[in-house]
Amino acid sequence: MKKALAVLLVILLASTQVDAAWFSTGDSLVSIFEDIDLNGPSIENVKRLEGYVDNNPQAEYIDEALLRLGRIYSEKKELNKAAEVYGLLIKNFPQSRFRNEASYELGLINYRTGRLDLARSALESVSRDNGASLQLRAKAARFLKEIEKAAYGLNAAQDLPAIGVLLPLKGDYASFGEDALSGILLAANVFGTAGSEVEVIVKDVSDPAKTGAAVQELSSNSRVAAIVGPLLSSTVMDAARHAQTNRVPVITLSQREGVTDAGDYVFRNFLTAGDQAVALAGYASSQLGAKRYAILYPQTSYGVELARHFEAAVKARGGVVVRQAAYPQGTADFSESIKRLFGVQVKERMEGRRKIREFNPSIKVDALFIPDSYEPIALIVPYLGYYNIKNVRLLGPSSWNSPRLVELAGGNVEGAVFVDGFFAGSSRSGAAEFTSRYSAAYGKQPGILSAQAYDAARMIMQASDSGLGDSGPGGRDELRKRLKSIREFNGATGPISFNARREAEKRLFILTVQGGRIVEAGN
Repeated sequence: MKKALAVLLVILLASTQVDAAWFSTGDSLVSIFEDIDLNGPSIENVKRLEGYVDNNPQAEYIDEALLRLGRIYSEKKELNKAAEVYGLLIKNFPQSRFRNEASYELGLINYRTGRLDLARSALESVSRDNGASLQLRAKAARFLKEIEKAAYGLNAAQDLPAIGVLLPLKGDYASFGEDALSGILLAANVFGTAGSEVEVIVKDVSDPAKTGAAVQELSSNSRVAAIVGPLLSSTVMDAARHAQTNRVPVITLSQREGVTDAGDYVFRNFLTAGDQAVALAGYASSQLGAKRYAILYPQTSYGVELARHFEAAVKARGGVVVRQAAYPQGTADFSESIKRLFGVQVKERMEGRRKIREFNPSIKVDALFIPDSYEPIALIVPYLGYYNIKNVRLLGPSSWNSPRLVELAGGNVEGAVFVDGFFAGSSRSGAAEFTSRYSAAYGKQPGILSAQAYDAARMIMQASDSGLGDSGPGGRDELRKRLKSIREFNGATGPISFNARREAEKRLFILTVQGGRIVEAGN
């Protein structure tokens, strides 16, 4: 925000149409904010901020000024002043991005001063607002439960057992972190009125350099029984090593190969390239009767890895990959790749003055595997019809699982088969129950990251019986043993068992396009 304000001021000063009188007062919000950040909320700085708020009640960014002023009053224990300022922000700026933070902090003030009804009202507005961050909603929900305890004379200060969480919540991968966090909060019943008394302690690991310190902090907290996360390959190895050193169980959510080699406290619950290849090749062989395959893959690490795993899975089933071809990432013309892959021969003949070209593929296969996302697939599949390639079943990985596949490719992908680690429309009991709970809590359908994180948190809770019990060193070792012994856990992502390498094994979802819709394939 400071940078944005500074840029704005530079632009305004550079303009010949700026009213210079605005700057002649000597103070601006950006200079006040900078002084407070550098030198703290001194008496002089607080008076400057108060004066600016009083004299410019509708100025741009005044909502941030009110939030800062309220926090300063709170730190100084001037709670009535803080409550008044937060109230002004909420009333005068109902669309402000700081509204939920003000409501949350107003709720805490009312809680601390014994005004439980007012505290409940402020915190409920945050916990029910899907526009608030998940972390803020979770904290509001937790305090609402504490208010209920206080209202009925119960002990509101009890120490709760906890699950630690490592996720990226800032920057380019924040949306992925939020998706995973939503599943963990649902598993812990943070927004419910009943359920396990479990606290979720979240550490942001958007900066990989902070991963080790985050694991250290969580492991030093005796209430933390185990950790879920992280997601990114750039952080997972560091997290795994530190978790092993500190002897705290961690269920990672990353595709990075070899992560469980860090030690016996490290588990993984994630859809890997090998999982997808084995499931898809198995279904194609046993249910579709496919024996001869072709692979068309992009020259990316994702495409190369999936192609390698799929070829190995096909051979293990007694099939054969007849031909492979690669194409550069981002290409839009697949004619040469298709002709090379299927050995297309071109025959020309004249009909009157018209030159007729006939295409005859010389390579015959039962199925074509394309390990790419749905956008390139929509560009590739029309070439098959153009070059007279018929009766070839299209096979794909989880990145095909999007309604956009059918929207873009239309009838060209009818009957295509692909896999995923989760399907919101599934009739499986674990998936259906999760989808129902998630939709009720968040007002939208869940995705695979939410489902995998949900299962990880629930497995930790189940391995700890009801609640998390003793989260100290002895309790963590017992929890590790129980996680290793999990078999056929009924998860949102299917029945889950951990193998000898502490990798989650499960039956993936086989999907197909039928009548222009993505549905589960029949067995």
